[in-house]
Amino acid sequence: MNNLILLIEDEQKTGDMLKQALESEDIDVIWAIDGKSAIAQMQRGKFDLIILDLKLPGISGDEVLATIRRVDPYVDVIVYTNYQDPPIMKKLINLGIDGYINKGPEADLWGTVERIKARLDPFTEEERESLLEAIPAGVF
Repeated sequence: MNNLILLIEDEQKTGDMLKQALESEDIDVIWAIDGKSAIAQMQRGKFDLIILDLKLPGISGDEVLATIRRVDPYVDVIVYTNYQDPPIMKKLINLGIDGYINKGPEADLWGTVERIKARLDPFTEEERESLLEAIPAGVF
């Protein structure tokens, strides 16, 4: 089963490129172009990860994050933006973001994809096998 990501991004070109890049890595992506549709998607199902832009039409990214935390307090949320206003960043940290990726003209698309993949699967195959071998027989 593939991982499922909710991408919340209002910029067509940025959203298109990131969605296609993630899907080329066998990651399923649902793309919401604004906060209202993102919240509706959150209420329909569970996601393995959420990628959240801050500058959104209608409902701002920090307000969307507050709602996400009420709907699913455990889902990982990576803020994906080039907006770095200190009071907003403090609010995001207090709401419990799990990561920050800078976007913009200097951003590396494939570096972003690799960071997202690492968040979805934090263990190498060897680490996973080592952990499984360390579990006493009969536990599961």
